[in-house]
Amino acid sequence: MNAATLSAQSTSPIASPSSIPATGGSADGFAAGIPSAIETAPVREFLLLGSGIVIVLACAIADYVLKAQTSDPFYLQQAAERIQNLPATIGDWTSTDGEISDREKRLADIEGSLRREYRHRSTGYSVMLTIISGKAGPMTVHPPTACFQGIGYSIRSVPTVAVVRDATGTSSELNRASFSREENDLSEVVRVFWGWSSDGNWQSPANPRFAFRGQTGLYKLYVVDRSSGGSNDLQQAEAFLHDALPVIRETLGAD
Repeated sequence: MNAATLSAQSTSPIASPSSIPATGGSADGFAAGIPSAIETAPVREFLLLGSGIVIVLACAIADYVLKAQTSDPFYLQQAAERIQNLPATIGDWTSTDGEISDREKRLADIEGSLRREYRHRSTGYSVMLTIISGKAGPMTVHPPTACFQGIGYSIRSVPTVAVVRDATGTSSELNRASFSREENDLSEVVRVFWGWSSDGNWQSPANPRFAFRGQTGLYKLYVVDRSSGGSNDLQQAEAFLHDALPVIRETLGAD
C-alpha cells in the first residue's frame, strides 16, 4: 500500500479515538457509531486489496511480455563467436586481454564476452573495452551507474547521450557518464560509454528493455577511460571509438 492509503487508514473512524464517544455517553450512541464504521471498513479494505491485485497482475503481465524474448540459440552462438574475432590490434591500438569472471557471466546471463585493455602506441592513451552478448532481456539491465556506485565511486556527471562519429563518418549513439573517487589525496575520474546493438550499429534508447523487446539477442558495449587529478579533458575513449567502431561493426556483422 502507498503512503496515501496508509494515511487514509490512519484517519478512519475505527482508528481515531476522537470518533468514539466519551465514557458516560449514550450506550445507544456508542452502538450506533461503531457498527457503521465496522461495516464500511471491510468494504474499503476489499476495494483497496482488489486494486492492489489488479496493479500487481498488470505489472506481472508487462514484465512477462518484456522478458518473453524469442530465443535463438544459433544467433546467440554466432554472436559469441563473432566477439572473439575482434582483432587484438586496431590501427595504432594494441591490446592486453582481460577477464570476465564466471560469477559475472552467471549473474548477468552472459553468453559471449571479451574484455581488453587497448593502448595507443603514440599517445599512450588507454581504454578498457568490454563487449558482451546474450538474450536481449538480461543485456538491457545492470547499468554502470549502479555498478560504479556499488564500489565506492560517486557520479560526477549523469548519463547523457553522446553522438560519436567514427573514421568512416558513421555516427553512433552511446550513453556517457563519469564517476570520481578520492583516493590517497588524488581524485580519479572514470568515464564510461555504453550502448546496445544487434548487428554492430550502436544505440542508446532511454528504455532499452522496451526498445529491444522481441530481439533474439543483443550485444552490449562498454568503453572506459581513466584520468587522475580530477580532470576528464583527455578524450581517450573518443579517440579509441573513432578508430575502433568501424572494425567492431564489421566484426559483429553490420558491414
